[in-house]
Amino acid sequence: MREIDNKRDVLHKMRKKYFPKDKPYVDWMGFKITETNCPSYHHIEKAEDLRNDNESDRATLENGAYLGKKSHELLHVLEQIDGDLYTSWNYLFSLINRMGVYPIEDVWKMIYSLQEMSIKAVNDKKSNTFGR
Repeated sequence: MREIDNKRDVLHKMRKKYFPKDKPYVDWMGFKITETNCPSYHHIEKAEDLRNDNESDRATLENGAYLGKKSHELLHVLEQIDGDLYTSWNYLFSLINRMGVYPIEDVWKMIYSLQEMSIKAVNDKKSNTFGR
């Protein structure tokens, strides 16, 4: 339960930091946050890859991406089928964190470009998988 509380706390802090009330409430992969697509915390650098084992699975602002549940699922599919896209997303998440503010227009352009490529990659994989 402690990890869940930690993630909720960090997600709350991220929302306050990165989502001004006058901006659209979409996650860092460009999908709208809703009741059915609720916020989800993504470790940019995987917990098992972090060196400090005592803190490795704790959610932090610096190592987190603000995603909706559906985006988080999409990202994990990409991890399996297209490592380059997965890495590109994590790089972009790190960039947003380093900026420390709601993403600027150029970053949103990158987000929507990666989103389009990601959906295409998943759809292509489904077609290839089921078409055989």
